[in-house]
Amino acid sequence: MKRISILMGACAALAACGMSNSAGAKPAAICTAMLGGDAEVEADLAEKDKTVADYCACYATALDQQSTDDRAAILKVTQVLADARKEQNLSLKAAGNLIDNAEGGTALDVSEAEFQTAGEYVETIREQLIVDDGLCAGAGAS
Repeated sequence: MKRISILMGACAALAACGMSNSAGAKPAAICTAMLGGDAEVEADLAEKDKTVADYCACYATALDQQSTDDRAAILKVTQVLADARKEQNLSLKAAGNLIDNAEGGTALDVSEAEFQTAGEYVETIREQLIVDDGLCAGAGAS
């Protein structure tokens, strides 16, 4: 099995666990709920001299560059993750460990393709945070 990032694994695992989707939140707020307060994520970002606010500013800005379908998938899975962290008081690492017990996203009508799209997106943003002229170049945390 190929290695999955903590974010991608957690997104897939939590979506498969039957968490509800909250409607109406803005992308940066959803992102902050997904990542904020997770010591491992914050430490990983700090190693790159970045914060959750930096990541989420880029996440929200770059989301506009995605296709309508990809944007919907990313927001859907990210919201599921944010809801699960709040409702079950989970870290991303703990949520990632749930993937072994997951039976797919059918309980939430989240497809494997949506899992993959969201996972690839969150990992792309993580990688682009340190690229001076990359996706995150114009996204400032505010």
